[in-house]
Amino acid sequence: MNTETILKAEADRRPVRISSHDTQMKALPAFIRDIAEGMGAWRAWTALALLDIKHKYRRSVLGPFWITISMFVLILGIGLLYSQLFRMNLRDYLPYIALGDIVWIYISTTVQEGCTTFTASENLIRSMRLPMTLHVMRLVTRTFIVFLHGAVAYLPFVVFLKIEPELVWLLALPGVALIVLATIPITAIFGMLSARFRDLQPAIANFMQLGFFMTPIIWKADMLGPHRWVADINPIYHFIQIVRMPLMGQVPEAHSYYFVLAFIAAAFVIALPFLAANRHKISLWV
Repeated sequence: MNTETILKAEADRRPVRISSHDTQMKALPAFIRDIAEGMGAWRAWTALALLDIKHKYRRSVLGPFWITISMFVLILGIGLLYSQLFRMNLRDYLPYIALGDIVWIYISTTVQEGCTTFTASENLIRSMRLPMTLHVMRLVTRTFIVFLHGAVAYLPFVVFLKIEPELVWLLALPGVALIVLATIPITAIFGMLSARFRDLQPAIANFMQLGFFMTPIIWKADMLGPHRWVADINPIYHFIQIVRMPLMGQVPEAHSYYFVLAFIAAAFVIALPFLAANRHKISLWV
């Protein structure tokens, strides 16, 4: 079954869109149905995500594995340079920066592309009655697939540096799951805001560039000394730590998990009512 057939099937299952004149009480059940139908349409958003990647790398021999190659070259170049600047052992520093950079790029890419969640799907939104949640999950799935390709870049470092697998590595799996979970409300929030306010996307892009240097990716939080709190209040740092530390043979600190869980809860508390109130306006904004 091709993508077009799947989308038509999902659209045919949709009830008539609720009018923007409906009351808030009517909008809430409609929003709940939107989430249920959007999550249930996993074949549609998976097919769309794969189609996005296929179109991006069409006529390319290596396809999405260019992501792996570029990630490996970037990590190696930065690692060789900054290990000398910081006078750090290359064998310890390369895994640190590799894992931090891979997770950072995933988060940064999701946030920035999340701004186009609805505007990039303008034709679909205007022509087919599909759940708005479907467009969110399409973006989340696409960036996660790209992340998996980028994560492969870590394997050469494991081989060349002779890093022995440890049982604690398994703790990275719930860490990745928490990041994916966090990207859902963040994508919905920034997607709606950027559809309404088009200047937000370049502003966020600039903020994320600054965030790379403000987050302990190429440097360590301990280097800040008494000013370590600057790193500790950075939510992205904690998201990175719950994946990076297990793969470096360490158990993440409990407060990192607390911070991440609190952030995710707050993001959903903001995203759910915001999407419920503005879901019917998205087709007018894009």
